[in-house]
Amino acid sequence: MAHTWLVAFLAVFGAWFVSSAHRLYVNYRNAVRSGFPVLLCPINTQNPLYMALNPVLRPLLQRILPTAVYDRWHPATFGWEFRDRHGLHDRIGPVFVLVTTGVNELWCADPALAQNLLARRKDFVMLPEAKVIMRLLGTNIVASDGETWARQRRLIAPNLNERISAVVWKEGMEQANQMGDYMLAAPEDGAASKTSKTSKTSKTSQTVASLRAIAINVLGQVGYGQPKPFRPMELPRDPEAPMAYIDAVGLVTELLAPAALFPNRLLALPFMPKVVQTLAAAMRKLPALTDDMLNQERQRQKERKVDTDSGPRETIMSLLVRLSDQALDKAAAPADPHGALGLTEDEIAGNLFLVTGAGFDTTANTMAYAAVLLAIYPETQAWLQEELDRVFGGPPTGLPASKRTDRLAALDYTTVYPQLARCLAFMLETLRLYPVLLHESRGLRVDDGTSASSASAPSLATVTVTVHHTTHHLAGRYNVFVNNMALHTARATWGADADAFRPARWIAVDAATGRESVKAPPRGTFSPWSGGPRVCPGQKMSQVEFVAVMATLLWRCSVRPVVHTAEGETPADARARLLALTEDSQPRLALQMNRPDEAELQWVER
Repeated sequence: MAHTWLVAFLAVFGAWFVSSAHRLYVNYRNAVRSGFPVLLCPINTQNPLYMALNPVLRPLLQRILPTAVYDRWHPATFGWEFRDRHGLHDRIGPVFVLVTTGVNELWCADPALAQNLLARRKDFVMLPEAKVIMRLLGTNIVASDGETWARQRRLIAPNLNERISAVVWKEGMEQANQMGDYMLAAPEDGAASKTSKTSKTSKTSQTVASLRAIAINVLGQVGYGQPKPFRPMELPRDPEAPMAYIDAVGLVTELLAPAALFPNRLLALPFMPKVVQTLAAAMRKLPALTDDMLNQERQRQKERKVDTDSGPRETIMSLLVRLSDQALDKAAAPADPHGALGLTEDEIAGNLFLVTGAGFDTTANTMAYAAVLLAIYPETQAWLQEELDRVFGGPPTGLPASKRTDRLAALDYTTVYPQLARCLAFMLETLRLYPVLLHESRGLRVDDGTSASSASAPSLATVTVTVHHTTHHLAGRYNVFVNNMALHTARATWGADADAFRPARWIAVDAATGRESVKAPPRGTFSPWSGGPRVCPGQKMSQVEFVAVMATLLWRCSVRPVVHTAEGETPADARARLLALTEDSQPRLALQMNRPDEAELQWVER
């Protein structure tokens, strides 16, 4: 019996080995024909088991593997771009092909080619893996290609306009003002600068949770017209408890990978951790929560048609409902030769999830990095507060809460926001070194217009790209990655201090008037909101929210690191500890710190 099992195992292993070796040979041959530098890594980076174990085993393997072996394997690890920055591209060139036993990977850190790849949406399409994850609750603008994408883009992007931005500005300021009240209230745990260890429930450990609460609350107001008072964010942890739509989406966003990759029945099993069971409950409830929310919005719109005195309800949900109802009207009308003009019910659910989940997580993580960077670089705080005192009229020290609130309410979005160039520069510099997406991913199209990144793809198209007047042909199965991290830290673009945090690099000063403005980087060198026709339609919203929140907090407060004096730590040591915390990051839906609860920050009144 043992002999039979051994023979069966060797047969299966032999078949797998021969198949992998053949695929590696075919991929290597295609990579060499492309004319780009080639790196060989005999691993299938698309294998689900490898994808699951990679982040866990990488730190261990880095310690035990010989340097030469680890360096060859490193580009096949999850999040390698953040750890490497521009090092690998400096050594072998701005574009290279990583040959694996699965699919070839083209990695690009050339600005001109990056811009070209992102602009050619018909040749370089969304990867199937990305579509599976982002289509979790329905089709949306990110998980679509071709005419389906173009129709959604035409409808949604123009409506995320200045009226929406004005609501974001107002709500962001109100939420940040409430966070300031919370952080400046008498601490419940003593002087943080004298403690050796701070509780996770202490205010000094709640900055990241507080900024995540602001991000979700702003979306609740601008997305659904549901205002919510500030409190540090706590995601639901009880599968039996009632759950609001926005709380359910927040939990799904936090645990997006298991939500997308595992059956809900598995997640709901009794032996699973409570948070995973709660995730299963959220996934089960979300369709009904979505339907209920949309039905309520449709009823409100009907009532407003009757009550002509009621003003418009400017929310993202009301916009999507109108577009969805247009689709229903068109379905009953004669066929339109130009295609459908509205959104389907599936698309409205999918785009609601996209706006809430992706919009929340990306902005929240950027604000989290920004807050920690403020504590690391006090000179940046002073530089920003100089602008705020000039525009806002000085800090509100000693003002009663009502007068402080009145002063904030008087800061009109259309006149004040354009004056805060330094605050926007601060956001751009944060995104340069800590981008939401470490890379933009695409796949080569196949004859039916979909991605050729799977082994079962139909007949492939050969795609031509040009780099510095040299033509290259991509044939076979490729995933294409624009390396944002390398582009954002290239010395050829950003100078010798490309790895340094310096927001002032973004500021241009008018010689005649002295007015400051934000400089546009060279094309193809900076794409935190993607690029080309698929640029994020929520880009302006996220900029307005970040500026509103950071400006309000820094107008009232300064932030500094908690110093563990009982352990002999100095302020310089504390800043170094925080910097190491930001460098210990890993991409999930967005890049985020692995240990955000250890970001111990103390907010003090100016």
